[in-house]
Amino acid sequence: MALIAVLGYLTRWICDDGLIFTRAVEQILAGNGPVYNIGERAETSTSALWQWLLALAGFVFRQPDTSTISWVLGLLLTAGGFGLAVDGARRLHSARSAVVLLPFGILVLLALRPVWEYATSGLETGLNTFWMGACWWLLVRLRENGSSKAIVFAAFTIGLGPLVRPDQALVAAVFLAALWLIVRPGWRLTLAAAGAAAALPVGYEIFRMGFYGILVPLPAVTKNASESLWARGFAYLTDFADPYFLWLPLVVATVLFVALVRRLRTRRTDLVVALAPVVAGLLHLVYVVKVGGDYMHARMLLPALFLVLLPILVIPRSKTLGVATMVVALWAALCAGSFRYAEPSNAVHPIDDERGYYTAWTGRPNPTDSADYVPKLQGLKDVVAARTASGQRSLVYQGTGSEPLTTPLRVGVPGQVMVIGVYLGTVGVLVPDQVGIVDFWGLANPIGARLDFPTRKPGHSKPLGNAWLLADYADPAAPVQRPGNFAIRNDVTPEEVAAARHALSCGDLAEIQRSVREPMSFGRFWHNLTGAWHRTQVTVPPDPFEAERKFCG
Repeated sequence: MALIAVLGYLTRWICDDGLIFTRAVEQILAGNGPVYNIGERAETSTSALWQWLLALAGFVFRQPDTSTISWVLGLLLTAGGFGLAVDGARRLHSARSAVVLLPFGILVLLALRPVWEYATSGLETGLNTFWMGACWWLLVRLRENGSSKAIVFAAFTIGLGPLVRPDQALVAAVFLAALWLIVRPGWRLTLAAAGAAAALPVGYEIFRMGFYGILVPLPAVTKNASESLWARGFAYLTDFADPYFLWLPLVVATVLFVALVRRLRTRRTDLVVALAPVVAGLLHLVYVVKVGGDYMHARMLLPALFLVLLPILVIPRSKTLGVATMVVALWAALCAGSFRYAEPSNAVHPIDDERGYYTAWTGRPNPTDSADYVPKLQGLKDVVAARTASGQRSLVYQGTGSEPLTTPLRVGVPGQVMVIGVYLGTVGVLVPDQVGIVDFWGLANPIGARLDFPTRKPGHSKPLGNAWLLADYADPAAPVQRPGNFAIRNDVTPEEVAAARHALSCGDLAEIQRSVREPMSFGRFWHNLTGAWHRTQVTVPPDPFEAERKFCG
């Protein structure tokens, strides 16, 4: 715990995606609800539990800007998760007799720089680590304490998985099955445990469907989380394993785990406990590879690595296991001291060293506060402040040059000023809560998230074209092309804007707009709830003319 806390602190940071949580939490604490923009219900937080945990921390400490809280809390949860995980492994191996234990799997985790970096980052990784460690510890503990209260509490904790991250529903399902196999409860206790596990996730899913009008957080729609992109997924896997020669300790770990299974095969409950996290980790690994991985180096593979190493984080001392530990310890020393990730310069499947990018972009070795990101976009902040002070209703775009671009805002758009942000999190904390943010990449835009682009770089493959931006937000009376106008691409035409505007008024697109912008009422909630399945499946052709034909006939 001390080592990961120190290593995480030395590499502390928050990323732009972490600041997306900050903006959503600011809206909650301001009384505007779990939204990104006032007047538009879009769920930008992939981890619902992390969002509400930050909101609670912000309320307790009276800090609406939770960017600093996010990395501190993430580091504490990571350290706590490591402690629970190691203690669970200790209990597994020393339950039958007192034995001396050697560190093994924990050396693998502590040696990897991505583990240090994502101990903070402002994202939900620390919460994820803590949840997995707690679930594992509770499963191990059930062998000693199988009381009804312990079973129901363990089921409740495991059931939080989908709220930690939607993909953790896989891990939660495996852990719940393991829980049942360990204690074999009667039908009444089984129903009680199932109810405890499902209560919060099902309740929140009903809220999500009724409030936001879809089945999953909006980023899951943006990133096409149901796709199969195996080639890119395997590229993401090797991008993580190769720089650190991770195959070496994993081969040794596999041999040790097989030996552990053989030793435990006559003790059913111990065998179930040992197998559960490994099965869960492998399933999670397959899912991440299937959907094509992520654009952040190693991040999405860390949970699977953590899970498969849980039973062998520490191992009983013996002559053979001592040699294996020494081999891994030597690798760990080399990995921690020398091995570094070199981002590919011409990658077919773009993968970023996210921390390296943002330390270079902000010019700070440890960007840990939203204020660290402000200087880079000071010009945009000044333009927004001037437009707000003048009373002009404006659509402001960050632009590709030094000066932000503006155009009049159409009637009916909530707020006086809307900002199109390429850096969604940074722009979100740069401007006041009442200033709306139009997400260029679709993570917070209900139309942009549904664009039918081929997924290349997750979260960055669906740019919202200028025709759509102008159609949805700009004043129709404003000319589309003239010097100083908003349009950046010279080929955007009034006809494209008109087609996009028409498409937005028809069929499913009009209903999607109503589901997120119409004032909330019981009728709207019910309509959102019953139509959530269909809305989640809707895709939008990027070409405005094709979209017009699809939705308007």
